[in-house]
Amino acid sequence: MRRSTAALLLGSATLLIASVPTAQAQEKVKISRDGFGVPHVEAETSDAVMFGAGYAIAHDRLAAMELARHNTQGRRAELVGAAALDTDKVMRGRKLSDAVLMQRYSALAPEHRKMIRAMVDGINKRIDEVNADPEHLTPLEFVRWGIKPTRWSLAEYLALITAAPLGRDTYEIRNLEFLKAMTDRYGAEKAWQIFNDVVPISDPDSPTTIPAGDDLAPARPVPTPVPAPVQLPGGGVAAAAAQAAPTEPVKGMSRCMVIGPQKSASGNVLMLEATADGPEIHLKGGGFDNAGFGSTGWGVPTMGRGAQHGWLLVSGSSEAGTTFAEKLNPKNRYEYWYKGAWKKMEHRTETFRVKDAAPVTHEVAWTIHGPVIAWDADNGTAYSQQMGVHGRELDTWVAFAEMGRAKNLAEFREKGVDRLGWNLGACYGGEDGTIAYFEAGALPKKAAGVDPRLPTPGTGEYEWSGFLTPAEKPHMINPKQQYFMSWNSKATGWSQEGDNARIGATFRTWLGDRLAKNGQSLTLLDMREFNGKIFNALGAVDRNQAAPDFFAPYIRKAIEASDDPEVKRAGEYMLSFNGLYQDRDGDQKYDNPGLTLYRSWLQVAPKIIFGDDMGDWWKTIDADRYLTYQSSLLLRAFQGDAAGAPLAVDYFGGRDRTAVMIDTIKATLAEVKSRFPGKDMAEWKQPIFWKYFDASLETPDRPQMAEDAPERRLSAVLGLGPTMAPHNGGESWVGLMEIGRDRRALYSVVDAGGQNLFIDPKGKGNPNLADQTLMHETNELKKITLVPDEIRKTAASSMTLEYRPPVR
Repeated sequence: MRRSTAALLLGSATLLIASVPTAQAQEKVKISRDGFGVPHVEAETSDAVMFGAGYAIAHDRLAAMELARHNTQGRRAELVGAAALDTDKVMRGRKLSDAVLMQRYSALAPEHRKMIRAMVDGINKRIDEVNADPEHLTPLEFVRWGIKPTRWSLAEYLALITAAPLGRDTYEIRNLEFLKAMTDRYGAEKAWQIFNDVVPISDPDSPTTIPAGDDLAPARPVPTPVPAPVQLPGGGVAAAAAQAAPTEPVKGMSRCMVIGPQKSASGNVLMLEATADGPEIHLKGGGFDNAGFGSTGWGVPTMGRGAQHGWLLVSGSSEAGTTFAEKLNPKNRYEYWYKGAWKKMEHRTETFRVKDAAPVTHEVAWTIHGPVIAWDADNGTAYSQQMGVHGRELDTWVAFAEMGRAKNLAEFREKGVDRLGWNLGACYGGEDGTIAYFEAGALPKKAAGVDPRLPTPGTGEYEWSGFLTPAEKPHMINPKQQYFMSWNSKATGWSQEGDNARIGATFRTWLGDRLAKNGQSLTLLDMREFNGKIFNALGAVDRNQAAPDFFAPYIRKAIEASDDPEVKRAGEYMLSFNGLYQDRDGDQKYDNPGLTLYRSWLQVAPKIIFGDDMGDWWKTIDADRYLTYQSSLLLRAFQGDAAGAPLAVDYFGGRDRTAVMIDTIKATLAEVKSRFPGKDMAEWKQPIFWKYFDASLETPDRPQMAEDAPERRLSAVLGLGPTMAPHNGGESWVGLMEIGRDRRALYSVVDAGGQNLFIDPKGKGNPNLADQTLMHETNELKKITLVPDEIRKTAASSMTLEYRPPVR
């Protein structure tokens, strides 16, 4: 039957009307805050929850977010001056273009796109409020920077959450410089012996997160050191240009300790984490019911307490990238040889605006492998960095969201862990008593026949052959020992080290491993005490520290063999030091003079033992590197053939080890004695280290840890919060959990001062600006509950936002 023209037109009109998108109804988003200002965000849908999260985080830390935005755009020098230029150059060179970022975004699932878009909308809602009342709501930092808050584009936010994995540095070029220096001095054979001693591919004595026998992945062979230098362009070992290093210390993420139910007094899993600073939040609705810590601006908790589990993260130490040595065309430095032909680099000149200075230009280039991180044009070489995360930069944000929403271990792994692009170690504890660890991220399968410690020829013969599958990555479920600890550790005995990771027998997990191993019927209070002790061992801020008992057999022999009473006394003092930096009498000096002697000995002894053979390379090989190896190298020297990897070179020059130990103690005595003229050895007490929140207050008689840069908090500069504190040795954020059905809470403390860092244009702070700084110093924790009735009872404030999903 033929339809009439009018009917057809009416039908077309109906279709047209139906195709016009209708505005979705507004959804209410409730934000309740407890007495410490921690926001509890509740809504019906996941995107509405993220809208509230964006608003809450922007409310608390808008200035920190702006600094992060400038940093990820390579524009920080515009705010803080020339000191940020080196970092800006690195970030500008690695930043993905807006077009690429949007491609990555478009590839995400619709729900995840909506969540990220809503996060940006929530941030911008708060910015609109600030700009509507700038006299009262503009953070003081913006006034000092001379800028106004501006709305975030989606691309800018995507750049923020992709920047962390792109900013990871490698040290193949530093290793190459060391090998070249030794080759110039000794020739190839001995140079390689020294290089393998100082930069082992895998030290068999290194502690691992996964105990032997518990790894559920098939073991992979550790690469064998190549017998001769890789032939790089320019012939032999090329002289490498200095690799640009960040101007701020690189900080590895986190340590986690997980205790299984058999070692717990309650039969519940216990979990402890300590990591870098960030705001806290509780998300409820749209599949979320989790509270925790997150990086500034991310919105979703990076780690914390979920509805039926706890999860923690540590930065992994797997080989997740490669530095390639690109062979340059002698006629054109922007062409490199790849698979039999010259290939053009992408390159451009970037201009950097600098506060109180003239603009600066810098050249940025990319090869097929990734951004060029260093040039050695005189030797026809450029070095580019390929990262496994490339192409999966947004997956880490999605993984964080799904790890928090997981309803069981299978979901946690499949939707969360397996989605991670960045190399992280994921620690899990369930209400059912399951504990697990997964080494995660895009981990490449590297070519055979290359040394992972050195740049790989980029001519095409040594490309990656793919990535490890989830089953191939190290992982364990319910280890036999019923506990585990990771602190940027090697995952397994077959894991590599020597590039990003510098582990060894004296690695900083020594104390946590001992506490967890010996602990029985443990409680949350025990775990809190463990945290305080681990703080005091200084592993978070001085990665070369180790307990003197590692060296006890060799110090004891020196005490017995020496006829010098000062050597005997100094040795006894060193052995009496338990590895903890404690000032129990409050005199602002560490209690044990053995601490002073031992700390100095760790620097004096390797200089005496290794200095003649390699100069300062025993130490400078680790300059700017987060994890250092000197104390493990020193231990291997004294262990001799008893070391898991005996040193190939006799750095004692044929001398008896005990005699050398005596000499190092004598040299230590001379160095320390000069700092305490006229005082008895019992009075050689090291002044305590301080943590400065206002760098201008640092004084010689109040030292800070060399590895710990002052934070320069605006609250401290303005006198709105503590300006300094005795250094407890700890990381910025601490989280502690008992994973039981009746224990749905997170106990935590934030060292940055508080949840809300807002200071108004007139220099007035808020009640939560510095309310946790002293709590952190004394290892006190607050409670963040997930129980609705408790949230309502403890709410100090509450507000409701209207969220209307945009029609796009």
